[in-house]
Amino acid sequence: MPQYEEIYGTRIKIPDPISHETVLNWDKPKEEQIWVREELPHFFDRVQYNKNGDLVLTPEQEEYADREVQRCKNGVHIYINGVLRYIPKKYYFYLQYWVLEDSGRPEYRDCDRRYFTYLEHWENILWCLGIIRGKKRREGASSQATSNLVYEAVFYKNSNCGLISKSRDDSKDTFTDMVTFGYRHLPPFLKPKQVNKEDSVTELVFAQKSSNISEGTVSGRKEDEGHRSKINYRAPVLNAYDRGRMSRILLDEFGKLPVEVPANQLFGIISKTLVKGVKRVGFVEMPSTVNKLTKGGIGFQLIWGNADLKKKTPTVNRLVRYFCPAHDGYEGFIDRYGDSVIDAPTEEQYQYLVNKWVKKDEDGNVISELSEEDIRLGAKAYIQKRRVGMGGDDLEEEIRMNPENEVELFMSANADCIFNIMKLNEQAEYLKNNQIHKRKIVYYRDLDQSVKWRDLRDGESLIHWEWVGELAKPDMATYHDMGSLKYGRADVGVIGVDGITNEQGGKRYGSKASAWVYTKFDFKDPENTGLFIGHLYGRPKEKDDLHEQIMLCSEYHGFPIYWEFVADTYYDYFKKRGRLGLLAKFPLNAIDPVKRNKEKVERHYGYPTTPFALTKGNDAMITYVEHYCHKINWIELIEDLKQYDPDKRTEFDRTVSAMIALVGGLEPVRKPPPKSVPLITVYDSSGKAISV
Repeated sequence: MPQYEEIYGTRIKIPDPISHETVLNWDKPKEEQIWVREELPHFFDRVQYNKNGDLVLTPEQEEYADREVQRCKNGVHIYINGVLRYIPKKYYFYLQYWVLEDSGRPEYRDCDRRYFTYLEHWENILWCLGIIRGKKRREGASSQATSNLVYEAVFYKNSNCGLISKSRDDSKDTFTDMVTFGYRHLPPFLKPKQVNKEDSVTELVFAQKSSNISEGTVSGRKEDEGHRSKINYRAPVLNAYDRGRMSRILLDEFGKLPVEVPANQLFGIISKTLVKGVKRVGFVEMPSTVNKLTKGGIGFQLIWGNADLKKKTPTVNRLVRYFCPAHDGYEGFIDRYGDSVIDAPTEEQYQYLVNKWVKKDEDGNVISELSEEDIRLGAKAYIQKRRVGMGGDDLEEEIRMNPENEVELFMSANADCIFNIMKLNEQAEYLKNNQIHKRKIVYYRDLDQSVKWRDLRDGESLIHWEWVGELAKPDMATYHDMGSLKYGRADVGVIGVDGITNEQGGKRYGSKASAWVYTKFDFKDPENTGLFIGHLYGRPKEKDDLHEQIMLCSEYHGFPIYWEFVADTYYDYFKKRGRLGLLAKFPLNAIDPVKRNKEKVERHYGYPTTPFALTKGNDAMITYVEHYCHKINWIELIEDLKQYDPDKRTEFDRTVSAMIALVGGLEPVRKPPPKSVPLITVYDSSGKAISV
């Protein structure tokens, strides 16, 4: 019966063992079933080469080499602690033959086995061009990816492999300290004949003919494999790899590229070398932690967003993404079998970890990073403990180093955020796991001149609203005043608008229009008020399309409109249609009290863009995020708030319009006091007043 494993949302079929005897550790007791790297046999202490420089193996050496090459090509099965596990081919190569940059050897970790299994699965899906891997610090992802580069050049002919890191120096260091260093330590039967020097600091170029043994057959490889291959590196520039064919590329730390080299643009260029027509000819690995969005992380985040299988399959950029929580594989919390100690350890795990990690001086004082109390917590609780007492940049750096979810992966990208980034990330994570249904609607005027709404039809490209609130038409939403229709429910809600100023060329260069419908907080119904219930966003074909939708929305619900006072073409539109009364004037709370008291301030229809008004909007949103962030139902607004720069507001239409709505919602509604003397008094026949 086929066996499957669920890894990061992907159901993966696991191959069956060839036979029981080929399974490693099958003959050992359960407690002894651990991964142990097999040392190269002593008969490889000396090897011979012929006059052409080709490796000549003895029958004994050839037999061993053939077995190991087959394992590297097919993977192996192994019993670990009584559980049969599949070790993919590239993971076997990594565990058995790779040497790390510090001269150490990789240790078996089940979290790494799962990644290599995931990698192998997607390498076999032909539309997939690679994996973008968000990670914690010191996860070993770069070492694994460099091992995979060398694997490609060793086992496949005509392989053109390369790597790019976050700077030229980093690219060079990764190449020399990981690629060439690891390659030099491979056993001779896994090293193709090389054209250039083994310790080259620019590229490895392998010979056109592989090393043969004396009988004329290849040492565990077919005659045409492993030839005419090379590995090199490039600096992070937009034309690094922009032509030809690439078989495998490592894009290391792409979340830390310089601002002038956007990761998404660079990958867009590189991706052309991975395909020939529609056929895939190469594969990319992209492991990285993330810099601030303002320092280059935004490009990596865009690639990440376009690699979401939940949104589209195949994905937009033909990549898939991978993330492993920090507590899974956290150094210091991995038991002797390679499994992660996520929660409180068993007594056996506790004793093993204490013996391995806890060090004390002669007086019994703990001198290591971990103590017995830390070990008792397990990895997940220990990571949370490290965050206690931290704040600001220190907390965000700690979270970035050890992210527990995908939202935290980009935490460091928001260190300059003026809002509570923890609250925003918590709500973003909630929204990702709890989809809020939003109805797409457009308002229209019916034949009887009343305003109604309908659902957006499939294929329509009209600018429209997304709605999560009540859509039933309220009574007495508007009334006529001095020949103009006037809003009648300012005490219930408002509409905040960040419009557009230019029509020509705006589709490409201008900002987008954004409007929010916000209901004011009501102490009688705190759960269903004080929140954004409707959102309009996009670039209309004509300004009138935008004006109409906002006007009809206001007329239908009876909410006043606060329109950012930049270009007031909206004023003429509303006035010509007798709807000027739907526009609100500058809110008093957005006008500097000093100016308001000392001089008569002209209050136009709209929302002011003075420094005081802008600061008022910032303050209102800071308070809202702090206390009511859980009420935000649009993840798009969350992401916009996380990136918001108060000094460069133009790019953040969603945030600006939401701020306008909040400040407008704070404006008190002034109702005239009741008349002390009634206008009309009714008397009975005796002359006594009976009603007022």
